[in-house]
Amino acid sequence: MGLLRASVTVPETTGAAYTVVVLTGEVDATNSEELYNILESVVLQRPRLLIVDLSDLSFMDSTGLRMLLRATRELDQQGGVLSLASPQASVARVLQLTRADQLIPVYDSVADAIADA
Repeated sequence: MGLLRASVTVPETTGAAYTVVVLTGEVDATNSEELYNILESVVLQRPRLLIVDLSDLSFMDSTGLRMLLRATRELDQQGGVLSLASPQASVARVLQLTRADQLIPVYDSVADAIADA
């Protein structure tokens, strides 16, 4: 059973148009709905940019990927963008093999994702 922890950060800067969700642990079939619920709660706030920091996520299977793609589609319909930052090698490999990295922008760091916004 995978353990997933998440924290959501909205910068206190006036007019900040991005939100960062930091994922820690693993995402698999046992907790992918939990991941989606976290992302959906942020998407409902209509950020212009949602950055998912994957630097502390050690594993993600196809169910986790499906939830990221689902959130991407919903945010896109609202005129927002979901970006991924700092995926570990195993997670980056899943993104590459499935070509999800062609659908969701992937950055080396959260700072790079913010700078490109």
